[in-house]
Amino acid sequence: MTHFATDDLERVRTTLAGQYRLERELGRGGMGIVYLARDERLDRPVALKVLPAALARDEATRTRFLREARLAAQLSHPHIVPIYQADEIGDLAFFTMGFVDGETVGARLRDRGRLPVEETVRMLREVAWALAYAHARGIVHRDVKPENILIERGSGRAVVTDFGIARSAVDTALTADGHVLGTVHFMSPEQCSGAPVDGRSDLYALGVTGFFALSGRLPFDEEAPQAVIVAHVTRTPPSLRSVAPDVPAALADVIDRCLQKDPAARIPTGEALADALTKALEAHDAAPRAAARVLPTEQAHAVWQRAAQLQAEAATRVETLVRRDVGAERTPLQAGAANDPLPTSGLRVQDVAAAAVEAGISQQYVALALAELERAPEALQRANEVSPRKQRLATRLFGTVERNVSVTRTFRAPPREALAAIGRTLQAHPFSLSLRDTLGGHPLDGGVLVFTLPAMTDATYKWTGTRYGAFAPEVRVSLRPLSQDPNACDVTMQVDLSAGLGTVVGSYVAFVGFLGALGGGAGLLVGLTAMSLSGGLAAVPALGGALLGGGGMLAISPRSYRSGLRTVRTELEAALAAVETSMRVQGIFGEAPPSGGPRPGNASFDWINGL
Repeated sequence: MTHFATDDLERVRTTLAGQYRLERELGRGGMGIVYLARDERLDRPVALKVLPAALARDEATRTRFLREARLAAQLSHPHIVPIYQADEIGDLAFFTMGFVDGETVGARLRDRGRLPVEETVRMLREVAWALAYAHARGIVHRDVKPENILIERGSGRAVVTDFGIARSAVDTALTADGHVLGTVHFMSPEQCSGAPVDGRSDLYALGVTGFFALSGRLPFDEEAPQAVIVAHVTRTPPSLRSVAPDVPAALADVIDRCLQKDPAARIPTGEALADALTKALEAHDAAPRAAARVLPTEQAHAVWQRAAQLQAEAATRVETLVRRDVGAERTPLQAGAANDPLPTSGLRVQDVAAAAVEAGISQQYVALALAELERAPEALQRANEVSPRKQRLATRLFGTVERNVSVTRTFRAPPREALAAIGRTLQAHPFSLSLRDTLGGHPLDGGVLVFTLPAMTDATYKWTGTRYGAFAPEVRVSLRPLSQDPNACDVTMQVDLSAGLGTVVGSYVAFVGFLGALGGGAGLLVGLTAMSLSGGLAAVPALGGALLGGGGMLAISPRSYRSGLRTVRTELEAALAAVETSMRVQGIFGEAPPSGGPRPGNASFDWINGL
């Protein structure tokens, strides 16, 4: 077991002062601590790995640590983290490498469970390319596992890191030290038994990684490390389809080939593995999937309209965050594609998406609109139902084009903790939201949670203005990690007012008519009274009363509507404040604050595990 001295951080900071400025710890393992640091000479972020003091005092260990870093520095590939420097100063041995702003595959699996097939294939294929490059240069990684594969935030690129126990395939001196190196759950049979290894050993480990990503379990998961090693050497692993029958058969066959005991029976090279993964994915229900991805022109039009609407709402949220003051009224973004003449036949989904992107609509909102279409076509249609005439009437009546209310709050917690607190708090009494769907992927990857608003049941009801004032049926929640701080995230709650706009306009128009009729009736009564006393026309006061009643309502409509928007915003702010309180209480006491429990029919607090 490796022991880390409590003064390691200060020792490193002092020794490297002037070269690197340490910012925070990124992680630690058996052979080192990794810090995020800034290269003060080149002014760029780097990941700095330091050999712990207890190990650095051993000359052989320190020499091996630096030699292996310099070996890995020979590699230059887009899917391998580059090594910048390997050095020692006094008793401090360290090396620096490129900093990848993202998370490990291991973290993704812990947070999200099994990964989607397409995402897994892309990750495995990119790692296979990286390993093929290293193997062609005689370097074997020897510790391929989910924790050593990073997924870059934004691009989704897979990057292999920590060639810390890599060996040159021709350097026998470094493989004869008698140590078993690697993480036992992902080690090949030959590595477990201490036999010579080559690139096929890394492909075995990558196969175990794929097995784990697609099924959520390991081929061999004994409690004792020694039992896992024995299983790798002596037992036949279960087939992937036997534990995850929903995995495409062709893809499962590729993973099973990687897990063959005999290296000669495995897929021979990284290039061959990448090709096999590509073919397996292409073979997966290719014809049915292609047929299902053709949209009628009406649905294509609806997708374009909805994507443009979502983008307009997002633009409004961004402006609100940046400026914090909504001064001048803004006109929602209009997408050219939605107004262009429609094609006369069905369109493939990729053509619909390409046309929208070409018209200036972000691919993110196209994906959300397509997700709405696939999961609830009638909901997408309702989102586009408000006619331009009714939109213009609403703008004149309320004096604003605002059709969206959103509130964003920065939480000083990792996105995973914030997401758990959202599920724990918003589904419990008194908020009592019901998770209906997720759009655009997992919420930790930018997807949107869609919650259905409950009906009013008691005096503690929290959504009066949103449900019965704006007539909104749902609330959407999204998370955005802060790249500069992995322990913080922005959480946005948003209500789309378009769904209830027709009802709101109708109720206001009806109320204007009612007050006009009431005023007219009162005026008529006054006129008749005046006629009986002095003669004259009764129509004049009746008309005046109608104009006074109806006109008065029209005059206060904008103020009333804006007041309703403030009520909706206040309710969203209260919900986010409750989520933050839940996290704070759990951080202090180790448990969530007590509540009335989830309402009947709501998902349980661990709903997130099923996403």
